Amino acid sequence: MIRKYEIVETADGSHTLKLVDTDITFHSKKGAIQESLHVFIQSGFDYFARENPTEKVVKIFEVGLGTGLNALLTAKAARKKNKQVVYKAVDLYPLGGDIFNLLNYPQILDEIELYRAVMQTGWEQLIYVNPFFKLQKIRVGLEQYTFTEPQHIIYFDAFAPEDQEEMWTEPICKKMFDALESRGVLVTYCSKSVVRRALVSAGFMVEKIPGPPGKREIVRAIKS
Repeated sequence: MIRKYEIVETADGSHTLKLVDTDITFHSKKGAIQESLHVFIQSGFDYFARENPTEKVVKIFEVGLGTGLNALLTAKAARKKNKQVVYKAVDLYPLGGDIFNLLNYPQILDEIELYRAVMQTGWEQLIYVNPFFKLQKIRVGLEQYTFTEPQHIIYFDAFAPEDQEEMWTEPICKKMFDALESRGVLVTYCSKSVVRRALVSAGFMVEKIPGPPGKREIVRAIKS
């Protein structure tokens, strides 16, 4: 499938991508960077590091590499916190350089080389992006992916339930539950009741927490 994208500037000045001829965007139009920082870094990575200070290596799995923004912000945070991260991300439709080279994240975050490393590193192999961040990008959908080791954090960044309904079902949530270590954390921007019910049915302890600007609530789910 060939996908066509339009670059859209969001409220915080950072870009998102919009699928042409749809209303589907990769990030919030209220602010792409501020959304990713709030949902995935502060509510996911920072929270887990704070709750598990003795964990030497943090294993993170992202559902939907997309623009690479979440991976870039995590690599930046890992370096700042002096924390070792092993980051795996699945994406069935990876972006080409003709698209990601036009995005303004590296300029805004002053991380041109780091973003280039995240996006241009090869697929399938586990590779050091910087001394604190190892990355493996896998070209497959979550439905077909087989977890080979338990994860500490899952960034669940699939398209919204109305656009990708099959990704927000109880079987998918159970697959992610089983993939997490005890005390593992799943974070997602979507707090709809159907999503919370699927997560609870899968075994998660689910909490609604304040969202980023423009979004009242997000979800953090714990494998307790």
